[in-house]
Amino acid sequence: MDSKTIGKRLRTVRESTGFTQEQVAKYLDVKREIISYIETGARPVSTLMLRKLTDLYGYKFSYFVDESVKEEGPQVSMAFRVSDLSDSDLPIIAQVKKIALNLDSLYKLLGE
Repeated sequence: MDSKTIGKRLRTVRESTGFTQEQVAKYLDVKREIISYIETGARPVSTLMLRKLTDLYGYKFSYFVDESVKEEGPQVSMAFRVSDLSDSDLPIIAQVKKIALNLDSLYKLLGE
């Protein structure tokens, strides 16, 4: 999948989850402009950064790298007020979503 398509999906997902580019940039410890460049496809996203974003957004990694994956929404969602979040809340949200995704995958493997 090309950088432009990945960026478009990242932007759509970020907006649907209610995060701002500024919040995501702080979470990743980069400048906001980097997020903008990635979302427009002007700059490729690193695998490590993409992995962190998939955790934060609650999506599987494959959604962003495989064009054949057509997902309607996140695999993990949580209800919270994005406007009330502090910078220290984002890593916790990402970790909880990652644990939930891994647990879901484990249940599927076990046939439950």
